[in-house]
Amino acid sequence: MAKLIALVAALAVFGVWMRIVGNPHVVETCIGLVLASAVGVWVYRWARSFGASK
Repeated sequence: MAKLIALVAALAVFGVWMRIVGNPHVVETCIGLVLASAVGVWVYRWARSFGASK
């Protein structure tokens, strides 16, 4: 379940970033991928630790 939540969060961040950028080029796309990856990893770790505390 944590993987699914992290994937949705990463896709949402990437989608919002692409909407903000407008007409993306290579650099903007790479920045979006890095941001989405970072958020995905952070949410995955958070979701796993949240689930382990119960």
